[in-house]
Amino acid sequence: MRLVLASIICIFTSISIFAQGGSARIAYIDMEYILGQTPEYIDATSALDERAAQWKSEADKKQAEIQTLKDNLATERILLTRELIEEKEEEISILEQELYEYQQKRFGTKGDLITQKVMLSKPIQDQVFAIVEDITEARKFDYVLDKNTESTMVLATKRHDISDLVLKRMATARRKQNMTKKQVKEVEKEEKLEDEMALRQTRREEQQRRKAEADRLLRQEEKKKKQEEQNDPNFLRKEAIRRQQEEREKERQAKLEQKQQEKLERIEAQKAIIAQKQLEMEKQREEAQIAKEKALEERKKQIEEQKAELQRQKEERDELIKMEQQSRREAAQENSKSKETVDIQKLREERRLEQERKIEEARQKKEEQRKKRQAEIEEIKKQQEENRQRRIKEQEEKRLQIQQEIENKKQEAKK
Repeated sequence: MRLVLASIICIFTSISIFAQGGSARIAYIDMEYILGQTPEYIDATSALDERAAQWKSEADKKQAEIQTLKDNLATERILLTRELIEEKEEEISILEQELYEYQQKRFGTKGDLITQKVMLSKPIQDQVFAIVEDITEARKFDYVLDKNTESTMVLATKRHDISDLVLKRMATARRKQNMTKKQVKEVEKEEKLEDEMALRQTRREEQQRRKAEADRLLRQEEKKKKQEEQNDPNFLRKEAIRRQQEEREKERQAKLEQKQQEKLERIEAQKAIIAQKQLEMEKQREEAQIAKEKALEERKKQIEEQKAELQRQKEERDELIKMEQQSRREAAQENSKSKETVDIQKLREERRLEQERKIEEARQKKEEQRKKRQAEIEEIKKQQEENRQRRIKEQEEKRLQIQQEIENKKQEAKK
């Protein structure tokens, strides 16, 4: 057995090496899997299993009868004569021989069960082999093996398994029986196209594998060449000179990059300063515009208040003039009259006091409004000054932050 296994391994190794050279293409099938997926075989196997169960039942029945006879003989042995015992033993022996022959006939290596299994699987196997021949011819396989054949299959990878393809073609063959000639031609055309695509894909993979193998050999050759060159004194000297030149070139390139980096940092710093100045100028313009707008608003407010005050004064003057005119008319009427009463004098005095009181209230109200407006102006100025101081502080902090960032960049560049 070990010799056979060693021979198989040697044969398969040779085939694998032959295939790696690009001259052989290999596939395999799993016949048991195919049979297990074939409806006809499954149905026939089920019927055969039922028949085998009947045969086994009959054999068990005969075995039970023999065992009954043996048990009866053992029970009655002491009561029987020697001739009867030998007769019963001979009968049991004949029945056992018949049972053995029956079992061999039904379940032996050449029995009905094995023979009928072979008969059931042979048509399907023939169909499988015919389909495998078609696939082999279409897809240019050099070897198609059976996974279940002990003498030919040791190792198997799934990508070489065409069992599902065989099952698909068998199902198509069954459908063809109910198809027209035109439909059959279309199906055969699709199968041919599928085989051509698979063949092209396989060839592409083979080309990629060959390329990878060539690259691997090339790398090995380069590695070998490099090792040989490393043992050559002239090569070592040239290699040392080349490394020195590369180092000098790297140093020169590093210095050039450093100068370029410093130049860029200076430009960035100048840009940052200019941007900061522009930002400050823009803020100053905004502050000036805001202050101007506030001043205009304040001026408008003052003008409106002055107009209101003038209007109020005018109304007070008009009221005083009216009161004076009324007083004069009353005085004229009093002068024209010869008689003055105490009540008229009292009324005049009351009107005069009322007029003075109104004048004093108007003066106090005007003074209060002036003080209130002055306080509001002082508050606005105070808020403007606080805002200006805060903006100046923020600008100074941003300027210091930008300067700190520029210094950090310079230090990083120096490192």
